[in-house]
Amino acid sequence: MAEPGIVIIGGGLAAAQTAIQLRQLRFQGAITILSAEDVAPYWKPPLSKSILQGTEPAESAWIRPPEFWARRRIDLRLNTPAARLNPVAKTIITTNGDVLPYSHAVLATGAANVVPPLPGLNLPGVYALRSLADALALRDAALPGLRVAVLGGGFIGLEAASALTARGATVTVIEREPRLLARVASPEASAAVLALHRRHGVTILLGCAAAHAAGTNHVQLVSLEDGQEVPCDLLLVCVGIRPETRLAEAAGLACQDGILVDTNMRTTDPGILALGDCARFPSTRYGRMLRLESIQNAIDGAAAAAATICGQPAPYDPLPMISSIQFDHPLDFIGLADGTDATRVISHGPEHIVLHTKSGILQSAECQNATPETTASIRQAIATGEPFSAVVADAHAQA
Repeated sequence: MAEPGIVIIGGGLAAAQTAIQLRQLRFQGAITILSAEDVAPYWKPPLSKSILQGTEPAESAWIRPPEFWARRRIDLRLNTPAARLNPVAKTIITTNGDVLPYSHAVLATGAANVVPPLPGLNLPGVYALRSLADALALRDAALPGLRVAVLGGGFIGLEAASALTARGATVTVIEREPRLLARVASPEASAAVLALHRRHGVTILLGCAAAHAAGTNHVQLVSLEDGQEVPCDLLLVCVGIRPETRLAEAAGLACQDGILVDTNMRTTDPGILALGDCARFPSTRYGRMLRLESIQNAIDGAAAAAATICGQPAPYDPLPMISSIQFDHPLDFIGLADGTDATRVISHGPEHIVLHTKSGILQSAECQNATPETTASIRQAIATGEPFSAVVADAHAQA
């Protein structure tokens, strides 16, 4: 049996960045990545944007070129999911029967799409959007002039609506909540995003729950609970994700809407770490446990996990940030509006910024078309607890 090393379970950004960070911290031991996918690790944001729109090739999404991993002595094993994690023996068994000993195991298992229990979702023409293969399949099917229904008005659904509209499709977004981005955005920010999509010709149906999809040998319509029917040639289902915790639960690790970790990314077994979409960590900043679904969380969490493994632990307490691009309009959501008591809106031409304060101190912001300088200034203000008046003065100065 090989000498124990670092075994990273997952083939996405969190897994890749952990391996990269370990080498940057001069870790010299063996590093193995077990990926269920058949391609090297890639960035997921382009899947619902440039890859789906067809403006960039699949290779543009690679985190590093395929030859990078061997050069850095990182054993990237594709098509090799982990089947079982044994914390007592400190081994991982793959689906092909390999037994890998580890000094530390890293769970970067990500999340899986939620599939609503609706009849008709097994019809040809119904798509998901989680992997590169998903994006390429939908891109190839979404020919100009086709009607596409998108089930779900969250970030992925709206980004896909933008990309598909740019491809020449006629898009209808069906959202069961009374507003877009209801889980993460304020009513003011939701209204701005709604206006953006309607200006570009997207039909948005709010407060509408899907009942079933139907068609003869191919999806042809989505029937809503209120009796409406939405004709479509393609249906994209984007109603959310759930953290992938099955491996952790089977190994006896504590899980609650994610794998529970401490501020150094350690699970309830100190030899096993978890990060990214699958992990829930304690936030001193917000005084509660958080599970973040963002690129920044994957990158920063990987740095924290690698530092812990290398004996240089530092508390992980990030300022949450989510970025999106829809119809070439950048959207930046900075911080959480926990306990805020006032909302202010600043508009300068195309810039639309919603600020949330508590006792006059800036807590979070939702920005549309803000410049990088403005978003950097707001991030700094939230991180340092600047008063609202100072942020407004700075925003006017940059306008």
